[in-house]
Amino acid sequence: MNIYKDPFYMYIYKDQASAITTMQLTKHTDYAYRVLIYLAGMKNSLTTIQAITETFTISRTHLMKVVNSLVNQGWVSSTRGKHGGICLAVPPNDINLGDVFKAMEKTLDPINCDSPACHIRGVCALKPILFQAQLAFIDVLSAHTLADLLNDTTLIRLNEPRPR
Repeated sequence: MNIYKDPFYMYIYKDQASAITTMQLTKHTDYAYRVLIYLAGMKNSLTTIQAITETFTISRTHLMKVVNSLVNQGWVSSTRGKHGGICLAVPPNDINLGDVFKAMEKTLDPINCDSPACHIRGVCALKPILFQAQLAFIDVLSAHTLADLLNDTTLIRLNEPRPR
């Protein structure tokens, strides 16, 4: 069955705001995508973590950890000092969304059958199905790059001052 032809999935695609949420990224991954989108869409070559925290109203401490992870992956460059800041280290079309997901998520295990130990562990058919669904999810992400997220509306909004 091709899920993209399924009316339920077409409904989610056409009207994401009213779709039922069945999966949620960790905040670490969510913020990583936000940082990358922000950096790809900004007018200036360098920005600060403070500017990003103000744009998205997220914790500076948490964002510093996210940016550190992105720097370690080679997607973001960081310069210390008075005139320092952060920027993309590679072009947006070189940052694969599936790679970001796999790097930022702490575990890709869709279900923990060990804690607490599940009585049907080892014979249950749920985990293989969840793995299959997860692989499909990663395949969809992997078909896109950061450049695919940079539409005109997003770029305009990123460069508008945030209402107070």
